[in-house]
Amino acid sequence: MSALYYLIKSDMKQIYRDPMLLISLVGPFLLILFVRFMVPFAVVEYDLSAYNELLASFFILLIPLIVGIMAGFMMLDERDERMIDYFAVTPLRKQGYLCYRLLLPGVLTVLYGVLYLEWASPVSLSVSATSLVIPLIAMGAPIISLCLVAMAANKIEGLALSKGVGLLVFIPIVIYFVPGPLHFVGGIIPTFWAAKLFFVEASNLSVVLLIGCLGVLLNVLCILFLTKRFLRKTD
Repeated sequence: MSALYYLIKSDMKQIYRDPMLLISLVGPFLLILFVRFMVPFAVVEYDLSAYNELLASFFILLIPLIVGIMAGFMMLDERDERMIDYFAVTPLRKQGYLCYRLLLPGVLTVLYGVLYLEWASPVSLSVSATSLVIPLIAMGAPIISLCLVAMAANKIEGLALSKGVGLLVFIPIVIYFVPGPLHFVGGIIPTFWAAKLFFVEASNLSVVLLIGCLGVLLNVLCILFLTKRFLRKTD
């Protein structure tokens, strides 16, 4: 418990000292404010109503991206400072540390995601689609965090990798502009499935459930794969 308390206290200090982390923490809320008040004006002014699903899916994918990169950089700092080795010999252990680090961005993403869908989204999803989009984006944040710490050797590499990971938010463009079933090639990308739910008819419940379940399965597999890679890298 003392190790967990230290982690929480350390997080607060780190976020307070680092303007980048602080901006990342409040960034999704600022994004939601932008979508709530500026996007409707742009849609009317420039007649973008045909792109509502595209805009809604693009902006919601930015939430796990921002939160996931923030958590990933914190993990990279702790790995560079060998703090993970310290937690490995406490009752928290490495697995407990990792659970905390993955749970935190997931919870933040859920809170921001619900606020976005209920208050700011340009389109309204059905209850079934919403109940699947939220866990999908919640898993997206830990996946992005794990990508950074499992693939990058240090924070410099992590910064470069984060730019590449940022391209994942553009998957809605593939869904919108690539015709027919061809865009399902993008299904190998975890963010595809959350975005795809914005383009499915709410009345087609069986398709919504199929897409959601496939997305959850792929995201879980990604988390398991990246977790094993992370644990091997920190041994």
